Amino acid sequence: MKRTIYFILAFALLCNTCKEVVKEPVNIATEKEDSFRVFTAPSQLRNEYSNFNSVDAVNKIAEIENEYFNSYPTVGSIYYGTQWYTDLEQRTIEKDSISVFQKYGLEKNNIKLDSMHCTIYAVKALESGFGTEFEAIKKKHKAIWSNREYAGWSLGYILTKFYHWKAYLIISKNSEEYTSCLSNFKKYKKYHVWKQPNIPLEGVFDVNEDMSEIEQLLNANEFGWGFSDQGWHTWITRFDSLKECNWWGAPIRKYDEENNKPLFLKTKFSNYSDYYSHVVIFPPKINPENVVPTD
Repeated sequence: MKRTIYFILAFALLCNTCKEVVKEPVNIATEKEDSFRVFTAPSQLRNEYSNFNSVDAVNKIAEIENEYFNSYPTVGSIYYGTQWYTDLEQRTIEKDSISVFQKYGLEKNNIKLDSMHCTIYAVKALESGFGTEFEAIKKKHKAIWSNREYAGWSLGYILTKFYHWKAYLIISKNSEEYTSCLSNFKKYKKYHVWKQPNIPLEGVFDVNEDMSEIEQLLNANEFGWGFSDQGWHTWITRFDSLKECNWWGAPIRKYDEENNKPLFLKTKFSNYSDYYSHVVIFPPKINPENVVPTD
């Protein structure tokens, strides 16, 4: 009798084990959407600038950065650093007899890729913030500098001269141009750019002595256009964060052979030490008394 009971129980257990496990169907679209992470939060503020929309500018950068940081680990981004490209365009993959960059282009199914360096990145924000008015900026730039590429100082000059943006010099005593900059401000109230039009200044801040005032100024503005050391580097600010493009940045981890920093970087301005002199330029407020809170 016991044997019969054991047999029945064993048979029931075997039948239960062999039942097909039915899984819920996976919605690929939903899975991809759910896996998307927000690395750069979009702006939730109301624009407070005249003839420039900081929300559009900030959100364009957020769109670019979120695409990059979500794509970099596996599928690869459409954005890549110009210096990364220069370094790898001649480096071939032996079995394919094509360059690393060509291989990457094929892997992306020849989707249009977008090269990036510091000024290209910053201009993306400026274009979005100005909208159709940026076409007028292009014409002004061409009238002054012909077909020369944009630079932090060239666009800075146009912003201050034609659009009433306000420029400030933020400089360290370690800067080679510290003495000349203070002298030029005292005499002319301008930042002198080598053999180029000078940029009018509203004020000068010493990094070593005036950081609280610098942070107050930055935190009053959702967007700022900036450049360092006579224009060697271009960047933007979002309140007290300096945001920049690293032109060595790879579009995908597997081709990041030098283990470089990411294509896009964010640093609290008070911690930024790559350069010693900076010009930051802010759009005019609709209501100058209205101070924007930090995000």
